[in-house]
Amino acid sequence: MASVAVDPHHPSVVTWVVTLPLVSSMYDPMSSAHVSTKDQCPYLKSVCEMAKKGVKTITSVAMSSALPVIRKLELIYACKELDRIEERLLILNQPSAQVICF
Repeated sequence: MASVAVDPHHPSVVTWVVTLPLVSSMYDPMSSAHVSTKDQCPYLKSVCEMAKKGVKTITSVAMSSALPVIRKLELIYACKELDRIEERLLILNQPSAQVICF
């Protein structure tokens, strides 16, 4: 398989999406709700922690195998499409509070 050059002007897709104002402005409220729910329900917290550990293990194995393919596809398709989506969906460049007001 041919190697793919990383373009320093295009961050990873995950980094790009997370930095979109709509997504980034929703992180804190969602994180607070998650922590609050775990604190109020100890049994749910235990079950979630076990599930989280299992998912992390499975994900680690899967990602080590899939990462080279994912990186190549990400560079080829995702960055180009994210540019187009960001241009067409102007709502992505607004914080959630502003979107909710509409």
